[in-house]
Amino acid sequence: MRIADRYIGWQIFFGTIFAVCLLTVILVMSQVVKEVRPYLVEQGAPLSLLAKFVLYVIPFSLTFTLPWGFLASVLLGFGRLSSNHELISLRMAGMSLTRIAAPVLVLGVLFSCLSYYIVGTVAPIAIAAGSTLPYQAASRDPKVFLNPGVVQAKFPGQKVYIEERDGEKLRGFHLYQLSDAEGNDRPTSYMHAREVDLRVDMEQKQFILTLNGWHFETYKDDGTIELVMAAEAEPWYIDWSNTNKRRTKVDELTNTGIAEQLHDPDTPPDLYKKLNVELHQRRSLSLACFAFALIGIPLGINGQRKETSWGFLASFVVALVYFGGMLFIDPFKESSQSLMVGMIWLPNILCLVLGIWLFRRASLR
Repeated sequence: MRIADRYIGWQIFFGTIFAVCLLTVILVMSQVVKEVRPYLVEQGAPLSLLAKFVLYVIPFSLTFTLPWGFLASVLLGFGRLSSNHELISLRMAGMSLTRIAAPVLVLGVLFSCLSYYIVGTVAPIAIAAGSTLPYQAASRDPKVFLNPGVVQAKFPGQKVYIEERDGEKLRGFHLYQLSDAEGNDRPTSYMHAREVDLRVDMEQKQFILTLNGWHFETYKDDGTIELVMAAEAEPWYIDWSNTNKRRTKVDELTNTGIAEQLHDPDTPPDLYKKLNVELHQRRSLSLACFAFALIGIPLGINGQRKETSWGFLASFVVALVYFGGMLFIDPFKESSQSLMVGMIWLPNILCLVLGIWLFRRASLR
């Protein structure tokens, strides 16, 4: 029995490692093309930025590729055992399907524990570190903060839009001063300049703008607007030293950080709900490996009995339904917390129930 355990266990383990590496490379490369390419091509960012991005995005990718790779390995492994009649030989030797599957179920538990550590500790730290990469790229050339055709909301309490830029000349300059430093509140003033001469003070980390043909509007609390117009103005300063300082997002908090805020009586109700939902989502996602073990074993056996070569295709369909079910909660963010938590756990419950039923059917054959 120990020989059979090692044989099946190592087969699934090495198959999982191969599948996870393959899927992670595909997912990481797609993210590189989407997120990092503009910084490398348009801003001339160093290749070290690419290396850092890959390093930071791998833990986040593993939260999906680890369960998916494990499922693919289980499907292929038990499909191979069935098609080579090795499964029949083990059953004839007196081993039940539960006993044969024991090493795989143990691997499912171990991978679920590893997934919980990754999704709850490693991935949030990596996400937080990765979110600063655009600012590291921009620190080489701060003018990227003033690229035309893009609403720039990185300046605290301000939003900037530029129609055209020609070297040190900006045309069609729009600036909104906001009442909230996070950029979420109503504008308190608006400034437009026909043309701007731009200088950069690298030491003070400031943009120095000489405004030509500009007007300035101040919005009063009573709804009135105070208007000021001028042909030329004294230099206007925009500070970009704090562009990388922002509020920490929920997905950037580790499980320990979430638990601390949940036990803090001063945590706002809306934030408490987001934190609790995020924690349940991580726990549910971590259980995917064990749920996939239960459903993957009978599916792998039945698939090969029907002489269909499905392997990765079957794993793709199951993973798509499973992860798609978890992402389906986004439209229900305004719903009650109990409803959202129930929807988060529903894919796991369905996988476990279906897996147990299929596993029992396969055991009785």
